[in-house]
Amino acid sequence: MTERPGGLDSPDETLRRGARHLADVHPRLDARLIERIVFESHATLARGARNRSHLPPLALKFAADRLRALEVADGAGEGGAAEGRPVRVLVESIRNDGISQMAAAFLNALGDGRVEALSAAINPADQVLRTVVDVMEEDGVPVDESYPKPVTDDIARAADIIITMLIEHPFDLRPGQRIEAWDFDDPAGLGTDEVRRIRDRVRRQVTEFLAALPT
Repeated sequence: MTERPGGLDSPDETLRRGARHLADVHPRLDARLIERIVFESHATLARGARNRSHLPPLALKFAADRLRALEVADGAGEGGAAEGRPVRVLVESIRNDGISQMAAAFLNALGDGRVEALSAAINPADQVLRTVVDVMEEDGVPVDESYPKPVTDDIARAADIIITMLIEHPFDLRPGQRIEAWDFDDPAGLGTDEVRRIRDRVRRQVTEFLAALPT
């Protein structure tokens, strides 16, 4: 494709350039596989997006998470978490626009480097709930750069622990994985005070989860 007027790259060129960069970052992975995952990630996010102008950079972030997951899954093999790296946690919810974003953000912020958390959804929303963004900003754990994304097999297989929130995990567990179900109200449609209470409950749950992890 050609450049757009004014010299701006087309979405396809942005994705191809991003794929070349990711190939440099992940030299062990085939460049054709990387480009396929980049374009597949873009197509997946585009299915539910109302505004597509912001999709290429989000697709590249999503693809980067998936490629990292592929490498981690290869390293973990069948034996669970590899020694010397953070415990990978995948938090799953219905739309990935509220509680799962909160949980993943708290896991990363409070985990002191011991945890690497991602969140994902069965049916991703278009954006994170505004009330969730606001109350997390109040608590000093921003999620304003987060975005809803789908659960994929590659990201799921790379997780050591899967936390489900109001859903069933859509894939079979690999050997070494474990799963926890956390029961929380859905913040969609709730007022700010109610969402704050959910946020505080999620923070407490995360704190208990981290305290129980092996040191």
